[in-house]
Amino acid sequence: MVISSSAKYRDVQQEFSAEIHRNFIWPVVTVDGNISIPDKSDFIDRDGSYIILIPDGNIESFKAQINGLAEETFRYTRLWNSEARFVVAGANEFSLSQRMEIFDRFSKIRIYNCIIVSQENYVTDKEYRRSINVNDVDAGMKLGVYTWFPYQSSGPCTEVNDITLLDTWVISAHGHFTKNSDLFPGKISNSLNRCPMKAVVMNGNWYFTTNYVYYNDPNLNVKKYIEGLEWDLFKVVYEQMNMEFVHVPTPEGFGKDVDLVDELVGAMFAKRTYMILGGLGRNDLNVSYFDTTHTYYTVSYRWYVPCSVKYPRWSSIFRILSVELWLVLIISMVITAISTTVVGRYS
Repeated sequence: MVISSSAKYRDVQQEFSAEIHRNFIWPVVTVDGNISIPDKSDFIDRDGSYIILIPDGNIESFKAQINGLAEETFRYTRLWNSEARFVVAGANEFSLSQRMEIFDRFSKIRIYNCIIVSQENYVTDKEYRRSINVNDVDAGMKLGVYTWFPYQSSGPCTEVNDITLLDTWVISAHGHFTKNSDLFPGKISNSLNRCPMKAVVMNGNWYFTTNYVYYNDPNLNVKKYIEGLEWDLFKVVYEQMNMEFVHVPTPEGFGKDVDLVDELVGAMFAKRTYMILGGLGRNDLNVSYFDTTHTYYTVSYRWYVPCSVKYPRWSSIFRILSVELWLVLIISMVITAISTTVVGRYS
């Protein structure tokens, strides 16, 4: 757990650290104001979680920190872990546009498991827009906990256009949530509502990856379709996820020019494409923080077919009835024999 804030919140950091460590026994690290200095921040772990305290309503420094941390392409070996949790809290009330901007910034680097804690129904000093002193907080103040849910419709799949109030924290002698809601609910369902699955499909020129097949339509226009084992597997995946395939054109000469490789890497970061198909390996795309599927080359095949089994003639009589019927028949014969004996003896 990483807690980041300005130096003026040092007391709050210490309270957070002690409380979290006491209740959850998590390793906690605090850092003053800047989480984007990899040389001095060896503790930052993409598998960790973060609490980020913003001293005022200006979120530009926060955006710069998040961007800097995400764009250190030569220092990290992977992108954010989808299980990492982010909490952003501010000393002053966040406006709706500020909340949406924070969530949008997270979305651009594929962070969806995040919440914003913001003041509600509290009047700050509008003349000077001063920060609130944490030692002089109104006990009647409420904190709203907000989040957003991606892939709720086929339109704004990963665009932030609707924010949800999860719960409200009432500050008092014994602070409490009004709903006791789950603050980190599951956000990605099994059905992604026909959202686009953007993919670059390279011509692997082999059926076991991907292969373009060209043909002429009735108007003698040259058309093409994709076939191949990798393509068939990809179709199963996006259809089961209820997504819609969007074919992103492959840059000409990709794999031969460094600039074209960088162009495709940039397209993945900018979400112009999500996947690359067609026998592409780390030799072509030498970027350590991208993941690849395991190789599925085969060297031999085995065919399994059902074969009939010949039963001996003497066993055919026992196969007339099932085991259950044979048991019922035998039990019935035993009961009949006993009943006949008893009736004959005492009649």
